[in-house]
Amino acid sequence: MTAGAAKTELNNGTLAQIPGHIPPTARRGWWIFAGLVLQLAGVGGPAAYVWAKAKHQDVSGLITVATVKLAWHQSLHAKAGVTLLVGGAALFAIGSIALARPFAKHWLTLFVGVPIAALCGALVLGVAALVIALLVFLFLSDADVSNLGGEFGGRSSGKRKDQPEPPPQTSPPGS
Repeated sequence: MTAGAAKTELNNGTLAQIPGHIPPTARRGWWIFAGLVLQLAGVGGPAAYVWAKAKHQDVSGLITVATVKLAWHQSLHAKAGVTLLVGGAALFAIGSIALARPFAKHWLTLFVGVPIAALCGALVLGVAALVIALLVFLFLSDADVSNLGGEFGGRSSGKRKDQPEPPPQTSPPGS
Protein backbone atom coordinates (compact mmCIF):
# COMPACT_ATOMS: atom_id res chain seq x y z
CA MET A 1 0.00 0.00 0.00
CA THR A 2 1.33 3.48 -0.84
CA ALA A 3 1.82 6.21 1.74
CA GLY A 4 -1.27 8.24 0.76
CA ALA A 5 -3.65 5.35 0.11
CA ALA A 6 -6.72 4.80 2.25
CA LYS A 7 -7.15 1.57 4.14
CA THR A 8 -9.25 -1.00 2.33
CA GLU A 9 -10.69 -4.40 3.17
CA LEU A 10 -11.70 -7.36 1.07
CA ASN A 11 -15.49 -7.59 0.78
CA ASN A 12 -16.76 -10.60 -1.21
CA GLY A 13 -13.75 -10.53 -3.49
CA THR A 14 -13.89 -6.77 -4.12
CA LEU A 15 -12.02 -4.03 -2.33
CA ALA A 16 -14.19 -1.73 -0.23
CA GLN A 17 -13.19 1.27 1.79
CA ILE A 18 -13.14 0.98 5.58
CA PRO A 19 -15.88 3.14 7.14
CA GLY A 20 -14.61 6.36 8.71
CA HIS A 21 -11.50 6.59 6.55
CA ILE A 22 -11.05 9.18 3.81
CA PRO A 23 -10.06 8.03 0.32
CA PRO A 24 -6.88 9.59 -1.07
CA THR A 25 -7.04 12.75 -3.18
CA ALA A 26 -5.87 12.85 -6.76
CA ARG A 27 -4.51 16.39 -6.76
CA ARG A 28 -2.98 17.40 -3.46
CA GLY A 29 -1.72 20.77 -4.75
CA TRP A 30 -5.19 22.04 -5.66
CA TRP A 31 -6.54 21.26 -2.20
CA ILE A 32 -3.63 23.12 -0.59
CA PHE A 33 -4.01 26.11 -2.93
CA ALA A 34 -7.78 26.32 -2.39
CA GLY A 35 -7.36 26.03 1.38
CA LEU A 36 -4.77 28.81 1.51
CA VAL A 37 -6.92 31.11 -0.65
CA LEU A 38 -9.95 30.51 1.59
CA GLN A 39 -7.89 31.12 4.72
CA LEU A 40 -6.50 34.34 3.28
CA ALA A 41 -10.01 35.52 2.41
CA GLY A 42 -11.22 34.57 5.90
CA VAL A 43 -8.54 36.68 7.56
CA GLY A 44 -8.34 39.44 4.95
CA GLY A 45 -12.03 40.34 4.88
CA PRO A 46 -12.39 41.30 8.56
CA ALA A 47 -8.94 42.92 8.58
CA ALA A 48 -9.84 45.08 5.57
CA TYR A 49 -13.14 46.03 7.22
CA VAL A 50 -11.45 47.16 10.44
CA TRP A 51 -8.73 48.98 8.46
CA ALA A 52 -11.37 50.81 6.39
CA LYS A 53 -13.21 51.80 9.58
CA ALA A 54 -9.93 53.06 11.08
CA LYS A 55 -9.19 55.09 7.94
CA HIS A 56 -12.70 56.55 8.07
CA GLN A 57 -12.37 57.52 11.76
CA ASP A 58 -9.00 59.21 11.34
CA VAL A 59 -8.99 62.88 10.46
CA SER A 60 -5.29 63.66 10.25
CA GLY A 61 -4.37 60.84 7.86
CA LEU A 62 -2.22 59.03 10.43
CA ILE A 63 -3.72 55.87 11.91
CA THR A 64 -2.92 55.55 15.60
CA VAL A 65 -3.42 52.74 18.08
CA ALA A 66 -6.43 54.54 19.53
CA THR A 67 -7.98 54.81 16.06
CA VAL A 68 -7.61 51.08 15.42
CA LYS A 69 -8.97 50.33 18.90
CA LEU A 70 -11.99 52.55 18.24
CA ALA A 71 -12.62 50.91 14.86
CA TRP A 72 -12.28 47.44 16.40
CA HIS A 73 -14.80 48.23 19.14
CA GLN A 74 -17.18 49.76 16.60
CA SER A 75 -16.98 46.69 14.39
CA LEU A 76 -17.81 44.46 17.37
CA HIS A 77 -20.89 46.53 18.17
CA ALA A 78 -22.14 46.89 14.59
CA LYS A 79 -24.26 44.07 13.17
CA ALA A 80 -22.39 44.13 9.85
CA GLY A 81 -19.03 43.98 11.65
CA VAL A 82 -20.01 40.98 13.77
CA THR A 83 -21.43 39.22 10.71
CA LEU A 84 -18.20 39.83 8.80
CA LEU A 85 -16.06 38.62 11.71
CA VAL A 86 -18.10 35.42 12.14
CA GLY A 87 -18.13 34.86 8.39
CA GLY A 88 -14.37 35.36 8.25
CA ALA A 89 -13.85 32.82 11.02
CA ALA A 90 -16.11 30.32 9.23
CA LEU A 91 -14.29 30.89 5.93
CA PHE A 92 -10.96 30.41 7.72
CA ALA A 93 -12.20 27.12 9.19
CA ILE A 94 -13.44 25.93 5.77
CA GLY A 95 -10.07 26.86 4.28
CA SER A 96 -8.38 24.83 7.00
CA ILE A 97 -10.54 21.83 6.14
CA ALA A 98 -9.62 22.15 2.45
CA LEU A 99 -5.95 22.54 3.35
CA ALA A 100 -5.97 19.48 5.61
CA ARG A 101 -8.03 17.28 3.25
CA PRO A 102 -5.07 15.54 1.55
CA PHE A 103 -3.43 14.80 4.90
CA ALA A 104 -6.33 13.76 7.15
CA LYS A 105 -7.15 10.06 7.41
CA HIS A 106 -10.50 10.20 9.27
CA TRP A 107 -13.66 12.23 8.63
CA LEU A 108 -14.01 13.12 12.30
CA THR A 109 -10.51 14.57 12.37
CA LEU A 110 -11.18 16.56 9.21
CA PHE A 111 -14.53 18.06 10.20
CA VAL A 112 -14.12 18.46 13.98
CA GLY A 113 -10.46 18.53 14.95
CA VAL A 114 -9.11 20.64 12.10
CA PRO A 115 -11.60 23.56 12.44
CA ILE A 116 -11.19 23.69 16.23
CA ALA A 117 -7.40 23.67 15.91
CA ALA A 118 -7.54 26.29 13.15
CA LEU A 119 -9.69 28.72 15.13
CA CYS A 120 -7.60 28.24 18.29
CA GLY A 121 -4.43 28.75 16.26
CA ALA A 122 -5.82 31.90 14.68
CA LEU A 123 -6.75 33.22 18.12
CA VAL A 124 -3.24 32.54 19.47
CA LEU A 125 -1.65 34.16 16.41
CA GLY A 126 -3.93 37.19 16.80
CA VAL A 127 -2.91 37.63 20.44
CA ALA A 128 0.76 37.22 19.48
CA ALA A 129 0.37 39.85 16.74
CA LEU A 130 -1.19 42.29 19.23
CA VAL A 131 1.65 41.74 21.71
CA ILE A 132 4.26 42.25 18.99
CA ALA A 133 2.48 45.38 17.74
CA LEU A 134 2.39 46.77 21.29
CA LEU A 135 6.10 46.07 21.78
CA VAL A 136 6.98 47.70 18.46
CA PHE A 137 4.81 50.70 19.32
CA LEU A 138 6.51 51.07 22.69
CA PHE A 139 9.96 50.69 21.18
CA LEU A 140 9.42 53.15 18.32
CA SER A 141 7.55 55.80 20.31
CA ASP A 142 9.89 55.83 23.33
CA ALA A 143 6.81 55.61 25.52
CA ASP A 144 7.07 55.71 29.28
CA VAL A 145 6.49 52.11 30.36
CA SER A 146 5.75 53.07 33.96
CA ASN A 147 2.54 54.83 32.90
CA LEU A 148 1.04 51.78 31.17
CA GLY A 149 -0.53 50.46 34.36
CA GLY A 150 -2.71 53.52 34.78
CA GLU A 151 -3.86 53.51 31.15
CA PHE A 152 -4.94 49.90 31.15
CA GLY A 153 -6.78 49.86 34.47
CA GLY A 154 -3.86 48.96 36.71
CA ARG A 155 -3.43 50.50 40.12
CA SER A 156 -1.22 53.51 40.44
CA SER A 157 1.03 54.32 43.36
CA GLY A 158 -1.02 57.39 44.21
CA LYS A 159 1.68 60.01 43.56
CA ARG A 160 2.76 61.27 40.19
CA LYS A 161 6.45 61.87 39.71
CA ASP A 162 6.02 65.21 37.95
CA GLN A 163 4.20 66.81 40.91
CA PRO A 164 6.37 68.34 43.64
CA GLU A 165 5.93 66.98 47.13
CA PRO A 166 4.17 69.32 49.55
CA PRO A 167 6.42 70.83 52.22
CA PRO A 168 6.18 69.14 55.62
CA GLN A 169 3.94 70.97 58.06
CA THR A 170 5.62 72.09 61.19
CA SER A 171 3.84 73.14 64.30
CA PRO A 172 4.57 76.61 65.69
CA PRO A 173 6.92 76.68 68.71
CA GLY A 174 5.29 76.55 72.06
CA SER A 175 2.08 74.87 71.03
